[in-house]
Amino acid sequence: MRLYVIGNGFDVHHGLDTRYTSFGLYLKNNYEETYELLLNYFGFTDLAPDFPTTMLDPLWSEFETSMSLLDKDSVLEANMDAMPNYSSDDFRDRDRYTLEIEMERILGLLTTELYKAFKEFILAVQLPPFDRSRSVNIDRDAVYLTFNYTDTLYQYYGIPDENVLFIHGKANEHVDELILGHGVDPESFEEKPAEQPSELSDEGLERWIEYQSDQYDYSFERGRHAINQYFSATFKGTEQVIKNNEDFFAKLGNINEIYVLGHSLADVDLPYFKKLKQSVRPDAKWVATFYNATDEEAFSDILTGLGATNVTIVRMEQV
Repeated sequence: MRLYVIGNGFDVHHGLDTRYTSFGLYLKNNYEETYELLLNYFGFTDLAPDFPTTMLDPLWSEFETSMSLLDKDSVLEANMDAMPNYSSDDFRDRDRYTLEIEMERILGLLTTELYKAFKEFILAVQLPPFDRSRSVNIDRDAVYLTFNYTDTLYQYYGIPDENVLFIHGKANEHVDELILGHGVDPESFEEKPAEQPSELSDEGLERWIEYQSDQYDYSFERGRHAINQYFSATFKGTEQVIKNNEDFFAKLGNINEIYVLGHSLADVDLPYFKKLKQSVRPDAKWVATFYNATDEEAFSDILTGLGATNVTIVRMEQV
């Protein structure tokens, strides 16, 4: 029995404009402030189709992984003018929260607005007329797990939805939010409290405590706490997604062939592949497609690293 795992490269192979660089251009044209935040505080390249090298930026290509790259210190530094001037005659108690309010506004642009834009982008993707020269030889009666949000499998191959698990959601007007995010534990971004030095004299300890107290600023700490919420808000939480779909994985015990079509095998999604490896037959045959020549060996290493012993890496056209 076969399982097909479908990634974005499958849609791109069929002519759908679902590349993350295209999403970047959508942001640039429709959500300029959010786009500028990605450039200024994540390191994304300003996309310009007339300059092809900008369209090869690896941060855009691996957008979900790149979502963990927010330079929160630069965000805070760039907005220090929102810090209150406690010595000013114009200071009001509400000024203590100005930085926090600005950080929450930026947080909204990088979360609520970004996810809204992504759903709009996916819903606007056009399915071109089916090009039979790009047809892939797949089994209509197999089991499918897709990381895509589109209806490509049904529209082009007649695969019914009951055969497909849309692991990150299927785009339609009734879905509030699609699953998109990084895979880095949000706790790893939290500031660790300063550790009290050992073997201090009583006087030294008093000075250290006084120094730490002098470094604390209520307004700044509230602002920093607000922007730190970004990392948990954009965390994909693959373990929970897997738990939510435990019934699907529990039914894969008879799978002896897995075809991974158009997936980048990025780190953020590896927990899913680990779960698949645990769920299918131990001697299952794994076939994965690659596009860039540099990925052929890398994909083989990733799958064998997960414990797969029968691995073949091919072009999509060879499936």
